[in-house]
Amino acid sequence: MPNQKHREGLFFLLCLAAAGICAGLAFRFAVPLQAQTPQTLPDTKALAEYTQVELNTADADALCTLPGVGPRNAQAILDYRAQYGPFAQVEDAAQVPGITRAMVDSWAGQAYVR
Repeated sequence: MPNQKHREGLFFLLCLAAAGICAGLAFRFAVPLQAQTPQTLPDTKALAEYTQVELNTADADALCTLPGVGPRNAQAILDYRAQYGPFAQVEDAAQVPGITRAMVDSWAGQAYVR
């Protein structure tokens, strides 16, 4: 019996040590709330030149990146451009069937013509 009590005591101490190690590691690798720094957003100015769409040369996929333009509207823009030629200004895209003036206004900063 004394041997079994000794084993139980040793087992209890080992479990307690393992729990202490786990708790210590958890606190060691936890990120304290006060140490968190606010995230700053990257400068999107350089990114904007890659996301802008030139209405007279853009393909259907590029046109679909504009707000409110899906595959059907993109094809309408391509068809209009093929029939009437290039747009003189972005606002001229409102003449395309299915494209509204509000939609064209929402493209500010994203769409341009050369």
